[in-house]
Amino acid sequence: MPSALVVALHLRDAADLDVRPDVIVPRLHPSVIRDGALEPYATARATAAWTPWWDGLLERGQEFRIAPQLAPDPAADLPEDLRALIAAGLPAANAWFAARKREDIEFIRHAGRPRMPNVVEVVKEVEQELGRRAAPFDLLISILPVTGMWARRVRRDHVLVSRELSGFDAGFEAFLEPVVRELAR
Repeated sequence: MPSALVVALHLRDAADLDVRPDVIVPRLHPSVIRDGALEPYATARATAAWTPWWDGLLERGQEFRIAPQLAPDPAADLPEDLRALIAAGLPAANAWFAARKREDIEFIRHAGRPRMPNVVEVVKEVEQELGRRAAPFDLLISILPVTGMWARRVRRDHVLVSRELSGFDAGFEAFLEPVVRELAR
């Protein structure tokens, strides 16, 4: 569950930003209540800047690196209105994210495994179908705490999956199989 993506979605939901339709990711779950304190920061410019920021988080993959980049202000390249929204909403977004991480740890403690089904099994099935070992590939699977059974491939080597779908073995495998098949060729 990448924190930068979850924080971006939290800010979108808490500020009730109306983002570009082709970027629609379901609302967070549990739902985030609109924060009236963010209203002055939810400007048209902040809304317009949110989508390119989101796209950049998906493309650059900064939040997935083990060692963060050292910068005085990691949002320095963002438009001023979006930076103001981030600054105002970040404490609540971080607290919400921390609560979801605690839920995941508790789930793993009780279930004895992460929410995702065995990805290795999907690869083995594809290898059987191909009649050979899969070509080496990397696939980043980001689980997001969003509403419903949802998934989207955002790059050749990166998929977003809802927590709910990640816990539904058959549905997750049905989504993942064609992605693995393409990467394994």
